[in-house]
Parts: sequence; structure tokens; C-alpha cells
Amino acid sequence: MTASRTRLERLWHRPFRRSDRRCAMPEAQGTRLPGLAGDPYRPARPHPAPTVRAGEAASRLSLPDGTGLVLRPAGPDDKAAALAMHQRCSPAALRLRYHGPVRDAGRYLDHLLDPRHGRSLVVAAPDGRILALGHLMWDGGEAELAVLVEDAWQRRGLGLALLRRLTAAARAAGIGAVYAVTQAANAGLVAAMRGLAAPLDFRHEDGTLVITATLAAGAAAAPTPAPFPGR
Repeated sequence: MTASRTRLERLWHRPFRRSDRRCAMPEAQGTRLPGLAGDPYRPARPHPAPTVRAGEAASRLSLPDGTGLVLRPAGPDDKAAALAMHQRCSPAALRLRYHGPVRDAGRYLDHLLDPRHGRSLVVAAPDGRILALGHLMWDGGEAELAVLVEDAWQRRGLGLALLRRLTAAARAAGIGAVYAVTQAANAGLVAAMRGLAAPLDFRHEDGTLVITATLAAGAAAAPTPAPFPGR
């Protein structure tokens, strides 16, 4: 399951944009974004990040087969484990997530795991391995969702758990809509977005499928996993 329409990816792989303000340093500071496919650095406009206070504790995630995992916030300290997960993913999975080849995922993760640009969550195994990685990235009054799940763990509910938790964070930040971008054939992501129990809009843009979920003001967030002891 994968989703992607990040500002970085739009700069690297596609011309269309919804906002030039996202993926920028907060507090009116400009930044320059690296290209994974060898593109030069390009400027982004500053955008102040919302403050998220809810839904940031680590939680226990139990799969139907009894497997126990941990869903927790992620940050710069998780770069090495996230990069190792990328290296275990198939080229097909990475291509769906990033809409093109990934030549230097480390530089990309430097940006995505920076809390100034959004919120990141991981699903981790008991031994600490990251099995799935999700991002909520500020885009003006909206936010973008992006998810990458390691091949061996796809279609087991990890992506849906991440999307629900990230959507709850968006609601807590006062975000009115979240969207994900993928290919029309990505049935896993489409199904997961439907699992958010929010009104959805499907639109094709520049060869990609943009799925927007409207978050009604005051609507109850999707249930989150139980708090994880000791975290």
C-alpha cells in the first residue's frame, strides 16, 4: 500500500501542484529541497506548521492473527531504521510510493522526518524494525497523506492504521481535508482511504489519482489503538 503526492515528489516527478507553501521551514524561513533522482535543489515557500497535541503517544497494534506491533510517532532518530525498511521494499513498492525511482532515500527522509514539515508515524515490530511508515504533510488548509508498507506486511491493516492515526492528527490540528495521490490501480490504498469513514472525492490529475477526504468539523476521529505501556 502506498500513497504519495508530496511537495518534494511534485517538484521531482510531476508538474502539477496544489500549493507552493508546503514542505517549507516554519516561521517564515525558506528552505531548499533535494531531488532524489539527481535534480537540483529547488526553493519552497515558507508555511507555518499547525500544532498537533493529540494522538502522539505510542500504541499497541494487534493484527487479526495475534501479531503484536507498535504504532508510534517517528522523527529524525528513526532515519536509519526507516532507510533499512526502504532497502527491504521492492522496486515496485517504492515506485508506487514515490512515482519514480528512488536514488537517495536518505536525503528524502531527512525532510519527511523533520517535525517542522508535518507528522510521521511508524508501525514497528517488537525488535524495533520499522514495517510501515506514514506521513502527514502540511499543505495550507489541507494536508497530504503518504504511506509506505514493507512488501511482506502489506494487506494486513498497517496502512489503514497509519491513515486513521494521521487523520486524527489532522483533525486535532484543525485541518479540513486530507488527500493522497496514487495510481488508479492501487486498490490497497483506495480501500484504506475508504476505511477512514469520511466523504471521499476521487479525481484524476496528470495521470495520477488524487483521493481527498473531507474532515467534518467536530467529527469523531477513527478509533486508535490502546496506549502502549511504558511509552
